[in-house]
Amino acid sequence: MKPTTTYAIVDIETTGTSVKDGDRIIQIGCAFVKNNKIVNTFAADVNPLTTVPAVIENLTGISNARVRKAAPFDDLAGTIYSLLQGTVFVAHNVNFDLPFINAELARVGYPELPIRAVDTVSLAQILLPTAPSFRLRDLSHLLDIAHQHPHSADSDAVATANLFIFLQKRLASLPLITLQQMVRLAPELPRETAELFAYALQRGKQHPQPLPKNLMVRNGIALRKPELPQGVAGRQPHRYPVTKAQKTRLFGKNLTYRPQQARMMNQIYRHYTNEQAQQQPLLIEAPTGTGKTLGYLLPLAYLAQDGRQVVVSTATTVLQTQLQEQGVALLNALLPDAVSAVVIKGNHHYVDLNRFAHGLALHEHSKQTQLLKLRVLVWLTMTLTGDLDELHLTTYQAPYFAEIAHHGAASLKADDPFFKEDFLRRRDQLTAQATFIITNHAYLMRHVAQLGSRQQQPLLVLDEAQHLPDGVLRESRQTFNFNFYMSACHSLASRIDQEHDLNLRALFAEQPQADYRLKLLDNSLKDTDLHLQQFQAALARQFVPSQKGGSQPLEIAITTDEITSFFATHNALIKQLQTAIENCFLQYQQLNEQYQHDQSQILPREQHVLDDFYNRFQDLRRGYDLLRAWVMPVTRGQRVFWINLNQWHDRGSLTLSGSLIDTQGFFKDQLYPYFSAPLLTGATLFATGKSQYVYDQLDLDATTAEHHQLASPFDLKRQARLLVATDATNAESPSGKQRAGYLARAIEQIVTAAPKQTLVLFNSLNMIEAVFYRLHQSGAVSDRELLAQGINGSREKLIRRFVQGDNAILLGAASFWEGIDLPQEQLELLIVTQLPFESPDQATTKARYDQLRHANRNPFYHEALPKAALKLKQGLGRLIRTEDDRGAAIILDDRVVTKRYGQTILKALPKSLTPTTGSVAEITTELQSFFKTKTQSVSDPD
Repeated sequence: MKPTTTYAIVDIETTGTSVKDGDRIIQIGCAFVKNNKIVNTFAADVNPLTTVPAVIENLTGISNARVRKAAPFDDLAGTIYSLLQGTVFVAHNVNFDLPFINAELARVGYPELPIRAVDTVSLAQILLPTAPSFRLRDLSHLLDIAHQHPHSADSDAVATANLFIFLQKRLASLPLITLQQMVRLAPELPRETAELFAYALQRGKQHPQPLPKNLMVRNGIALRKPELPQGVAGRQPHRYPVTKAQKTRLFGKNLTYRPQQARMMNQIYRHYTNEQAQQQPLLIEAPTGTGKTLGYLLPLAYLAQDGRQVVVSTATTVLQTQLQEQGVALLNALLPDAVSAVVIKGNHHYVDLNRFAHGLALHEHSKQTQLLKLRVLVWLTMTLTGDLDELHLTTYQAPYFAEIAHHGAASLKADDPFFKEDFLRRRDQLTAQATFIITNHAYLMRHVAQLGSRQQQPLLVLDEAQHLPDGVLRESRQTFNFNFYMSACHSLASRIDQEHDLNLRALFAEQPQADYRLKLLDNSLKDTDLHLQQFQAALARQFVPSQKGGSQPLEIAITTDEITSFFATHNALIKQLQTAIENCFLQYQQLNEQYQHDQSQILPREQHVLDDFYNRFQDLRRGYDLLRAWVMPVTRGQRVFWINLNQWHDRGSLTLSGSLIDTQGFFKDQLYPYFSAPLLTGATLFATGKSQYVYDQLDLDATTAEHHQLASPFDLKRQARLLVATDATNAESPSGKQRAGYLARAIEQIVTAAPKQTLVLFNSLNMIEAVFYRLHQSGAVSDRELLAQGINGSREKLIRRFVQGDNAILLGAASFWEGIDLPQEQLELLIVTQLPFESPDQATTKARYDQLRHANRNPFYHEALPKAALKLKQGLGRLIRTEDDRGAAIILDDRVVTKRYGQTILKALPKSLTPTTGSVAEITTELQSFFKTKTQSVSDPD
């Protein structure tokens, strides 16, 4: 590829994805780029001489009537072949467009195009490593590229051309050392994409540029220079803006004054400046639209002017990032003096530069890992944190994560090549000077003493506080998977004498007594495997019923007395297992320490073998630590245990799990003493105004804690409708063909009457699957994009596809009830298929209910009902997210109006959201009237 190269950026629209199955091109677009400028364009509709499917017509806007007027591909083939000759073919997913065009050319008698090709998807993944999505529409939005008509070939081709120009410039701006590493990796990318790296390196050598001031080179890798933090010290004291006028003056053009947000700010500031009140916790329920995040950040920034730090803990790592990138950024746009904030997550979220550098020198066969190495190389020129979450990588890439993820500051040595540049050390240095430390509930509870201080007692915000108890219970829920640990034993043993690769025997060949110690290690691994089998068999004999049959997963609860008796009876076996695992650790530790002592330099390939063995050893160690903890009576007594089997007769799939039953006394002892009285906030804290549930869950005294419930800032009477179907039969049945049939028919009737972006919430994946296939088979929603959790992909993928649609239906359960922001036309119709009561059959739920009964408390009214009310409140909260939103929610469960406890549930909802009842047919009429009113009001000039 040369400076004079002409790139033909091509996009095609087709009737489907397979030429072999008779799919044809219906539109082709091409933009020609030379010297990073678009010099010409070409676009044409193509008559496929077949029918354009309805789904394609809806996607592209290209109708059968339109293509019938166009020329067939036979007539255009000569022009297309001539235009593309001598160019480099570029496409967004080149392995689709180029083979499709070549197949069409071959069909009408032309040879394949003898040209090189480049893929912009791969290029974007490498050169824009932090992009959340690599769909053309998303990249266009990210880079502010004009893209008026996605899925129209002419518009897509021009958008891809502008993307390609940007990527070419981005590639040319990379440091030479990074380009050298990229070329040295010799990645297997689609077609000739990798040639662009060699060309950029050649051009860089011919026209060398100084290293940008914000970069540095360490040990052959270009890194972003750290930025100096704005410390806690040095901020000038300023008076807190109490009045509306003062706030409005402070906000300027950056923020609109919101009464409820201002009220929240003042409640917090007054509470923590009142000597008596500040000793008590403060709870504030701030509904969606309040501006909750800035509502607490701003007053706390003023309260922290005396040098105190503020620890903000939220539910997820995603929310942590949003807090910093949106909340703190806006806060600093308002304040006279900026505050600094640091995000803290678990060690494994951060890249270990030493590990990455070692792996970079190894030849990599996996195309996926090659691509990831390239992405990380480019990302290191951008990141200030080393937080791998910035790459938006998914779980299937986890094996490479394990190779480069950090093992903690304790694993570092002062003579490590990247010791000074280490991201964890840098993070800890910034933390000491930061005003706001932003973490998540799981990290907070594991590092309370590190983040808090019994003497200084930093301020503590528990954002989305309602998730903290469940998070603690979830973190305490651990599983001993026998198959997993036996597999780890086999994997470790295979690496002692692994064929066709560097193994431990070859690595330690020069060490004294290496053969003897390796034999002991191998024997200890075999002993561990044997004792694991014996332990698993003993559990099965003791607790799994002998009768056979049934293919459904089986869960068997074990009482504390039963597990205590079992551990006592099999004490000798458990000790044998523990001894075998300890011997494994001992033998490997001696081998490794001797090797590290004898070697003046360890080659990258040798280090990779050691790291690989170490990582797999850690899996075994975690199992050992878990078993040791469970055997101790002090921890066992607070837990419930249960056994899971994939199938009743499959005793080889047995797992033993344990969990805390509740959090009573937990926060009072292990969290609150390290901080000032906490601020607890969230959009849905209280099931009702008088609900004791939140205080029980969060270990608080309702008589002393101060609490406020802010009103919704939205006009829900105008913006929303709540409808309840009174013909929703069998709602209490979590499964069943009759219930699934009713739901499918009701959903079909509703979405046909109101063809809006629709989210349907379920309680189980099994019911989602049953309803999905009924909807799919009926064909009534064939013109809609139907998405379903557990069927169409991950949660993130489903939400992304839903957001990008304009007439989609999404079926979701569990996490889809909360944490999804779908404003305006992204969501206008919400259907709740069933009141969200949790299954009482789960081992942890059973144990909790038994505990409440023993305390003379009704499990339904004290636990199940308030929990369901809160979850419904969260689910309905997906609907109205801004002042401009308008939408309807339908509950296909008549218990909310026919049962006495239904009134309790309705009281948890905003007072202005009163339900309208009726049959599904009556509801659809109401829906049509509601959305028709919207249309008229929008078009009304008054």
